[in-house]
Amino acid sequence: KLRDLYKGYKQLDKSPDEIVTAVRFTVPDQSTRFHFEKVSKRTYLDIASVNSAIRLELDGDTIREAHVSAGGVAPIPKYLSNTSAFLAGKPISNDTVRAAIKVMNEEIAPISDARGTADYKRLLLRQLIFAHFMELFPVRFTLNELVA
Repeated sequence: KLRDLYKGYKQLDKSPDEIVTAVRFTVPDQSTRFHFEKVSKRTYLDIASVNSAIRLELDGDTIREAHVSAGGVAPIPKYLSNTSAFLAGKPISNDTVRAAIKVMNEEIAPISDARGTADYKRLLLRQLIFAHFMELFPVRFTLNELVA
């Protein structure tokens, strides 16, 4: 799995003579939703201050399975396993998203650097999680409701 490739800062689980030649994934079906967000000074060719991706598999109004990852909030791209596990089996609701943010905050360890303070990166990731749900479910979520 891709989340197992990163072992540390600039350390990959591969030998120097190995190269990645393919990335395989299951083609999403109608019950799958995916969204990616990035915050950086420039739109292209820039290292993100924070980025995040989410994939949700739905069963009606329930999140059957969730996968959430983030960059810029740990030494390496981080698969948010606790946040992902928390979301599984939960209804798609404001309360679910707000509670997931609390789990997420326990799982990340951003540092202050040239791209922002640790507190700023926490705030950015919170906003990106909100953005995922607002983009994937525009009829259900507004920013005002999520931050209430």
